[in-house]
Amino acid sequence: MLKRIKTEPSPTVPLSRRLLVVDDHSDAGHLIGQLLRRANYEVAEIGDHHGAVSTLVALDEPVAGVLACFSTAGTGACLRLLDTLRNHHDPRLHDLRVLLISDQSRQQIFCLQAGADGILLRPFTDVELVDAVEEMVKRPEAERMDYRRAMVERIKADASMLPDPMAPMQAPTGTSDWF
Repeated sequence: MLKRIKTEPSPTVPLSRRLLVVDDHSDAGHLIGQLLRRANYEVAEIGDHHGAVSTLVALDEPVAGVLACFSTAGTGACLRLLDTLRNHHDPRLHDLRVLLISDQSRQQIFCLQAGADGILLRPFTDVELVDAVEEMVKRPEAERMDYRRAMVERIKADASMLPDPMAPMQAPTGTSDWF
């Protein structure tokens, strides 16, 4: 269930470098774990949200964050994990930082409002992954809510600049042979 490269927690790895990757596609989760290990993170990988919650409750040392990336089950599974963490009876899980990896850009606002600390859209590069994790881990606790609000506003502003797909097509101006 839980795959770890290191069997003992490393005393040289600071708390802010420990992550849990949750992905229902083991190869995808392993790839993400490898990319993060190259960036000097200690990473554990697990395949479902129930196992992830059980693992997080059982850990003696807390993790800096959780990366939820459900390749098969999709964003809905990420949101179920996020909801479980934010509403869990164990107070150590309430404030865990969670980065959701998704391929559905239209779900970003809902994910941020549900408490995600960041969203990384597929496809992404290894540099984008590490940058998103670094940003999530290093963001001061006092700025987390403001960051979510600012991201929601930015997404809304970006969306308002797109053409309305439901608007009727406009006839080109200056042409007399439109019909």
